[in-house]
Amino acid sequence: MFEAALMRGDGLDGLRVLLVALSLAASIGYLAVESRPPSSLRTGLKTAAIGLWVPLPLLALPDAAALPLALLAFAFFLSSAGDFFLALKGDARNFTRGLLAFLAAHLFYLAIMVPLASRPEGLVANAASLVTGAGALALYFWLRPNLGKNQLPVGVYLVTILFMALAALAIPAAQPWLGLGAVLFVISDGVIAADKFGRPIPFRGPIVWTTYYGGQALMALSLMALLR
Repeated sequence: MFEAALMRGDGLDGLRVLLVALSLAASIGYLAVESRPPSSLRTGLKTAAIGLWVPLPLLALPDAAALPLALLAFAFFLSSAGDFFLALKGDARNFTRGLLAFLAAHLFYLAIMVPLASRPEGLVANAASLVTGAGALALYFWLRPNLGKNQLPVGVYLVTILFMALAALAIPAAQPWLGLGAVLFVISDGVIAADKFGRPIPFRGPIVWTTYYGGQALMALSLMALLR
């Protein structure tokens, strides 16, 4: 998957590998400072971890499918913007801004994946689809009494990310990594929601970041390999 996603023999392979390495370094750096109070360093590392992925789909143009790759770049950009807002803290509106940015990112992911989706193939993909769907619905109804005015936005977000994950699991050519990445993304957001609206989750920060970054990386590499 790594080779198919990044190695195209067009003279830009080294740049692609460098961007991925810098992204991984930023991710590890953020994990090291995640528990600290908000700072420029902390915010910058969190934003850069996915932000460094933005050029990757664009480097494949014009030799590959232009529209899906452009949509993928926008999905990375919006995810990075969501990370930026969530890193700021202090202002409750930043959570809403981050939520909207990630909602838009999931819609871009959906726009890429729905045309490629058919149905889950195999026991693992079907079981993962069932468990992910049931888990997302159970989480929403558990949190619902505590959501207050956030019932609608959280509900819309949950449905959107659920459809994104189900679409990812329904692309047989990209399994298992695309499906695993999407499920990790759902787990990350589920932990955030449970911690914010339910009860405190031990080791929330490391759990959220490792599942989120790992999920995004697997989705990114899978889709870039698929779209080449």
